[in-house]
Amino acid sequence: MPLQLQPQPHATAYAPYAATSTEDIPWLFLDMRAYRRLGLVTIRHLGGSTTRANHVIVSNYGIFVIEENTETGTFQASPGMNWTQYRGEQSLEIPNPVRQVSNEVQALMEALELPGSHFHPAVFFTSGHTYLKGEVPDNVIAEGFTDYVKSFKKVMLSDSQVEAIVAQLTTPKAQAKPEHKPQARPPTQPTHSHKTHLDRKQ
Repeated sequence: MPLQLQPQPHATAYAPYAATSTEDIPWLFLDMRAYRRLGLVTIRHLGGSTTRANHVIVSNYGIFVIEENTETGTFQASPGMNWTQYRGEQSLEIPNPVRQVSNEVQALMEALELPGSHFHPAVFFTSGHTYLKGEVPDNVIAEGFTDYVKSFKKVMLSDSQVEAIVAQLTTPKAQAKPEHKPQARPPTQPTHSHKTHLDRKQ
């Protein structure tokens, strides 16, 4: 039975960019006919706040939500709020990218009204000069991005469901619009004949 996507009051999502080739993303080699990639997906919540996902790939095998990181260096992974990035003798705290992509998935779940089992969150370090250590989850990857995506072989969405999701995300009207407030009309000016009548009475 085709998936019925209805407007969701809690969040809406919109992707202004739908890829038709892999030229601008050379680290991911996928058939664009089977893996529909959308870029810069913005999810707008009911309160007005937004969440943005770098890449969303819609396929029969689920929806891949990818947080791309182009930084170089060594990263100390942790399940906490922050990771540590090392560059030479310098170190700095960065937000945990796994938590970030999990928040993006949660936002898309609300916008598309789909269960979490339909989503595959992942963090891709794409510089080619990244070293990961510590408690690194399986969905944090520094190489083999295409193989990772293709490792998911269970069919979750039909062709019509994929088309419905892509259509919902790429239709501008799916964006939340500010509430329209009618503007107050300016006071009515007296007509010429009325003004003349008033002048005569004075």
